[in-house]
Amino acid sequence: MNALPMPASPRWPRLRLAAAVGANLAISMLSSHAWLLAAVACGATVMAAALWRSSDRWRLLRRLLAVNGFVALLWLSLPWQLGADGITVSAAGRELALQISLRTNAIALFCLGLLDGLDSFAIGRAAAGLGLPARMARLLALMVRYFGLLAGSRRRIERAMRARGFRPGMNLRTLRVSAQLVALLLVQAMLRAERVEVAMRARGFRT
Repeated sequence: MNALPMPASPRWPRLRLAAAVGANLAISMLSSHAWLLAAVACGATVMAAALWRSSDRWRLLRRLLAVNGFVALLWLSLPWQLGADGITVSAAGRELALQISLRTNAIALFCLGLLDGLDSFAIGRAAAGLGLPARMARLLALMVRYFGLLAGSRRRIERAMRARGFRPGMNLRTLRVSAQLVALLLVQAMLRAERVEVAMRARGFRT
């Protein structure tokens, strides 16, 4: 008869979270391009290991692409300056954009690689195990959980809007409908927060 598989050690999520936080702190203090490139290379190694063992590689790659979408916006704005000769390239802006790009990618690679497979509750438990107060850990888990629920609500509303013929464009109607969408999401968030607070108090939670 085969033995039952042993549960994963609770130390592993703590070690992974501690490594991610430590790597982020170390990377945030780097300023040399050579050291930042070395951090990106180390992060790429960690990310490659995560991709090798992950069952959903495209999810990790999509998240990395989203981070680099933000980096692309930086390159569209930071390296340019408006002077007497019109719009010119700024050496200081280009240097800053390069440094932010390297630092952002290094941090993203370490976080995605080290925290892959951990949901919000596992990260909350790991943070509590590393010394975060239990109430803060619970609030962290709830925050991540309900961000996901609000994102699902937004997708349902947008699907209903498209079914009714709405097509976004550069016009006043799109701006008005987008404002209504944000207002509706805020109302839903407030109502959900009230229901969650009542449920938590009914279960004995006290702030």
